[in-house]
Amino acid sequence: MNDKIPALIPSFLTYEKDTLDYSIFQLNLYLNGFGEVDKPYRIDYNTLLLSYHLWKGKNLDEFCQKQTLSYFLLNPINDSAEAREAFCIEIREFLSKAS
Repeated sequence: MNDKIPALIPSFLTYEKDTLDYSIFQLNLYLNGFGEVDKPYRIDYNTLLLSYHLWKGKNLDEFCQKQTLSYFLLNPINDSAEAREAFCIEIREFLSKAS
């Protein structure tokens, strides 16, 4: 077994070459181009932090994935692969700084 191969990081983005460039462009807009009001999601950082502490800091990536899926199951109007990925990245960054 080759230990130098990096582990795959789970992603909500598609791996199809035809749409990957557009997906990355959209993801970049959600993360860096849009203001908080224009994003297809809202993050309640107080609730997020409380949920993470109740999770007891087990696996950050798993927590972020589950929070993302839960959020967009309750808010399907704004759901897209790019919005899910941006949401997951933002909460992961916040929680990794808060820990």
